[in-house]
Amino acid sequence: MDRKDYEDSLAQQSWLSEETVKAVVNAVDYKALHDAMPIKEIFDAQKIIITGMGDSYCAGIAVKPIFEKVAKVETEVWRAIEFSRIMSSKQLGFSPNTPMVIGISVSGNPARVQECLERANHYHANTILVTDQPSSPTAQVARHVVYAGLPEGTPYGPGANSYIGSLVSLALMAIRIGRAKGTINQNEWEDMSKSILTYAADFQAKMAEFNDQAFAVAQEWKDLKAYDFIGDYADYATAFFGSAKVLEAFGGYTTYDDSEDWNHINFFLTEPEKIGRVIVANENTPSFNRLKETAETVNALGSPCIVVTDADPKEFPEGFCVFQTPKPKYDWLNPILQHWCFSLVAGYISTLNGIEQFRRSNPIWQTEIGKKRLRGKTEIKLV
Repeated sequence: MDRKDYEDSLAQQSWLSEETVKAVVNAVDYKALHDAMPIKEIFDAQKIIITGMGDSYCAGIAVKPIFEKVAKVETEVWRAIEFSRIMSSKQLGFSPNTPMVIGISVSGNPARVQECLERANHYHANTILVTDQPSSPTAQVARHVVYAGLPEGTPYGPGANSYIGSLVSLALMAIRIGRAKGTINQNEWEDMSKSILTYAADFQAKMAEFNDQAFAVAQEWKDLKAYDFIGDYADYATAFFGSAKVLEAFGGYTTYDDSEDWNHINFFLTEPEKIGRVIVANENTPSFNRLKETAETVNALGSPCIVVTDADPKEFPEGFCVFQTPKPKYDWLNPILQHWCFSLVAGYISTLNGIEQFRRSNPIWQTEIGKKRLRGKTEIKLV
């Protein structure tokens, strides 16, 4: 089979990956960050809270280490529904502009992030929205907006490049805070900014290889009964994102967990030989040894397994399919692009099995429930 005959929107997006990173770096430049994050407000922020849902929530998990390592500000990531309806107001209003609340919504349309920012505003926290739609309803609520500037004409489908837009925007925001607070110097700030582009170029140079590798895996995995993802720390976001692509691309059964809980729980799933396991395990991840132990357990169970890593493939059991990605200068860069390794697999399974992305062939998509499910009723709990 010719792989090109089975390219879906995810594969098509992959060829635009470097272009997407460049566009976002150009849009989220010094002036944009200066306007959205004035010096006083940076110093006011004793804590950063990042919130979103779905891919946007994943993005928050992925960048938490950048804010903590580079900006050196305590950072929490909250699901939007918990932030808007459950979080104690004591975490929002203990002094003006504290904390800095960063909402993520590429479209700016779903109600939940809008609720979060409205609630944060009510208690005098500073609010910033990362979005590609600066005139959207949620952007109108935010005190400041960071416009991602994604290229126009990206193929419609599960949002891999929109995810990149969120991640790169957030990374640049963290670097901006670090430079303003003096936790990094001018040379480090310039080098970190440049390293994002370098990593994108290095990754793009391997994209053809990753597409070929993903297509081969998809042919072997298209009839598996389930897909099980494992990752820790920022790599947990990549695992979570990969699991989401299973559902969005072809509606498969999937789960995701960290390495320790996986060994306590998902280890017991029946028919392991019919479950595709995906382990995201980078060399500088604090739990790298635990992830390698987990890989050995997966091997003993007889599950087919993909490993996404910047480490030497010899670190993992023989016979595993290892996607060895470029090793970035800063390990917090890995989540920006490593998600491609399984996103491509999911896309090829979709086309090989003739399944429409987002289950568009399902009649419920055309009902009012299907159309309104992301909007919901705005109901702010000011408690």
